[in-house]
Amino acid sequence: MTSKTLFSLALLGAAFSATPALAHASLETGQIAAGSTYKAVMRIPHGCKGLPTIALTIDLPEGVIAAKPMPKPGWTVETVRGAYGKTYDYYGTPMSEGVTQIRWSGGELPDDFYDEFVFRARITGDLADTTVAFPTTQFCPEGQQVAWTEIAAPGQNPHDLAHPAPTLTVVAAAEKAGHGHGHNHGAMQMAQAGDLTIDSPFARATAGPARNGAAFLTVKNAGVEADRLVGAKAPVADRVELHTHLHENGVMKMRQIEAVEVPAGGEAALQPGGDHVMMMGLKAPLKEGESFPLTLIFEKAGEVTVDVMIGGVGAMEGQDHGGHGNHGGHGMKKSN
Repeated sequence: MTSKTLFSLALLGAAFSATPALAHASLETGQIAAGSTYKAVMRIPHGCKGLPTIALTIDLPEGVIAAKPMPKPGWTVETVRGAYGKTYDYYGTPMSEGVTQIRWSGGELPDDFYDEFVFRARITGDLADTTVAFPTTQFCPEGQQVAWTEIAAPGQNPHDLAHPAPTLTVVAAAEKAGHGHGHNHGAMQMAQAGDLTIDSPFARATAGPARNGAAFLTVKNAGVEADRLVGAKAPVADRVELHTHLHENGVMKMRQIEAVEVPAGGEAALQPGGDHVMMMGLKAPLKEGESFPLTLIFEKAGEVTVDVMIGGVGAMEGQDHGGHGNHGGHGMKKSN
């Protein structure tokens, strides 16, 4: 379906009253920390008066930037770009425009079935302590449409609306006190990917001419299905791999692994002395107090990008700038 056809459907839809809904369009994950990368899963529960959904649009609110839709088999995905209301900092790059609407078309979701439409975006710090709406419109044959675009007035219960826009509650990132330094080192980082929560990613500063570095984090799985971390990528390094440590003759060595298992209802901890993300061919030293984006690739949840804070050379946890170990190269002795 072309963009022209899609807009024709929108105009025709104005002549029809919206179909009463038995279930609302909604976001699978309704809360996220400000300053995080959000994997949005829009759930579409039905069509229009028995007719299938043949196109869908999602409008992105101000403060949701760098959006990328996930390809959907059988559907054509398009994006509409426009100017943001202000210029945002995106990992050190000023961003004043980007995707403001995502459109899927050319497929068919029968009225008796349910489906999900997925995209990823950055939730900026400006949205902390707010609830933002994602107006979503389903287009059906014969000019029918269901527009989930109503936004509750202050004090109004969204459940009182016939067609409420799906909403996302953005909370302020939790602060973590410094470790014996008498000040904060910034907010704990967190990101969501479906049922997975990526918590407190950090890296160790590199010393001298070191060309390799490591990143650590915890992945928590609130779902009923296991997942696997199968890869990662970062702009600060030429190559990124998943590694683990092995003890051989009293010496701790590293080797590459295929994946890190994330059990259903459990978690996987990537930490010093265990599994970790290895970054090889660093383009510049990792400096304490700075940060960089790291994209994690999961077998089921897809890709999610997190901010990695850089701690001291021997940091043992996120925001800790005072550890005493050292993450060297292969053949490293285990630190206490």
